[in-house]
Amino acid sequence: MAERVKGVRDFAGKEAVLRQDMSQRIRDAYKCFGFEPVETPSFEYLSLFTNKSGPGIEEQLYSFSDKKGEKLALRPEHTISKLRVISGNKSFTKPIKTYSIGNVWRYEDPRKARWREFIQADIDVFGSSNLRYDAEVIACIDFAIKKLGLSNYMIRLSNRKVLQAILEELEVGPIESIQVLREIDKKDKVGIDGVLKKVTELIGSNKAQKVKLYLEGKLEPKGDGIAEIEKVTGYLKEYGIKNVFFDRSLVRGQDYYDGTIFEFEYGEGQYSKVVFASGGRYDKLSKKFDSDLPIVGGSIGFDVVMEIAMASATEDFSEDYCVLNVDSIEKAIEIAGKLRKKGLVTDILLDNVSLSKGLEYCNAKKIRYAVIIGKKDLEKDEVTIRDLKDKKDKKIKESEI
Repeated sequence: MAERVKGVRDFAGKEAVLRQDMSQRIRDAYKCFGFEPVETPSFEYLSLFTNKSGPGIEEQLYSFSDKKGEKLALRPEHTISKLRVISGNKSFTKPIKTYSIGNVWRYEDPRKARWREFIQADIDVFGSSNLRYDAEVIACIDFAIKKLGLSNYMIRLSNRKVLQAILEELEVGPIESIQVLREIDKKDKVGIDGVLKKVTELIGSNKAQKVKLYLEGKLEPKGDGIAEIEKVTGYLKEYGIKNVFFDRSLVRGQDYYDGTIFEFEYGEGQYSKVVFASGGRYDKLSKKFDSDLPIVGGSIGFDVVMEIAMASATEDFSEDYCVLNVDSIEKAIEIAGKLRKKGLVTDILLDNVSLSKGLEYCNAKKIRYAVIIGKKDLEKDEVTIRDLKDKKDKKIKESEI
């Protein structure tokens, strides 16, 4: 038997149907906010990603050489590919509001809700530094998440300028600052004492204590960062979003964030504390592509959301139909065609099976309505529709179906 590659998955049956449905709901939600699709290739020149993050990023990528020796990589995200498209095209009308939903690849150890091939559902706004777009990105993701049926979550909000200002005041150099921020980002895993130990090794005890005071809420931040957090929080209230909390330890690991940062965190059951959507502002990123486009964006971790959804999914009946060929395959095909023209999902059993076998098929697939094509009914210009959920039969005129 052929084995599946480690870190990837197969989807079939109900789960595959649910994935397509959920993907379409996200797409529809993004479109409701005026975001337009951008589709890019699955692979790019490796340099596109190393120019942004340095050569060390190659360890996290699926990179390879093609038959001509060109160094390529499967895309690990959508934003950089979209930036390549937009920075090289002057015809776009700003602000440029885009979305991309599709597979991305990263080489990492597979674990709970983490895979080597997964789907990201991104939105980005290119070309405006207006903080109202920061709020709109968060509000759009919130709208999409609610369309997916998730409700028990919180939005953690911060701004990279807050901690950066504190580190500059402490005269911490740029390289050490990046290292300190990475350690702070681990607070939920190692605790504040674990962060303090590492930060002390980087910048010394006195400066590390100041960082600790801030994380504990004993040092009030000042400056542009905290002012921007207050503005974005206020704008989100205009969208009716109130489950937003200022998180002092929120950093987001990516070095390119330079303003607003946010995470959507689930708050229930086995997935409590799991982050399923995130993003922020990265105005300086486009300069690496000889452009000057302010950018704010975010992404729904589609596969994480799917795991949460599947964990709470019930084995309920769909609203689909199945036409059972008991006595007339020709009439069964005709009636199935009428139902499909009305936009109804309609299966049909083409084999001549018994009624009991046909109903077993419907029950196994959780199809709610069985349209039974029987000889005696047809003689009266009737068909029987059986509601398998409510266990009721109804006879209607075949001509009125």
